[in-house]
Amino acid sequence: MNFLKKFIGASPIDEVASIPSGKLFLTRAPFSPKGALECLYNDALIKIKKTTKEHYYQISIIKACSEGELNSESVDDEGDDGESDDSNEDSGNNDEKAFSIDPELKFRVYTKSDGTQAISWKDVNGDLGDRFEFSVDEDIKYTEVDNFTFSLYKCLYELRYQKSADDITDISQLSEFVYDPTTDDEAVEMDRFSRFAMSCASSQELR
Repeated sequence: MNFLKKFIGASPIDEVASIPSGKLFLTRAPFSPKGALECLYNDALIKIKKTTKEHYYQISIIKACSEGELNSESVDDEGDDGESDDSNEDSGNNDEKAFSIDPELKFRVYTKSDGTQAISWKDVNGDLGDRFEFSVDEDIKYTEVDNFTFSLYKCLYELRYQKSADDITDISQLSEFVYDPTTDDEAVEMDRFSRFAMSCASSQELR
């Protein structure tokens, strides 16, 4: 993707915001033959991190490890040379997924039908309609999600305007970064195609 070129040389450093508990899913369009929902991490945390490049940020989802897994990783780390390259979207670590924060990912924060909150974004390397979804655990307070969302939009502000968002004091000042799928041509087209596919499937069942 072209927008990834902007992030070359930007490595994650300080944490900006986090949500300590949730699940990571890959959601697909209803017409996808791969299935509508795939659980990637059953227990994970999500973080926003600064990078070494000013005004560029990264969102990171880290799988929670059991004690046995942690011990195994510690042994493996002893054999490493201590060098790492975090500039790529895929760090090669199966227990962490990282994404450069960019409007092209079309971040969306919403409340699901069961009352829990979720953060989703486009899978730019996936099929039409593929999105990642971090489903926040029900014991996480809404204020924590609100703070995370505010930080996320401030990161998008800094990327677009290449200046600090420290003067932004209210999320209403960042309304331009709130993704609305009803105004997204790609999302509207996918919804139309989904309805058509479901209609065809229903017709086949009636025969």
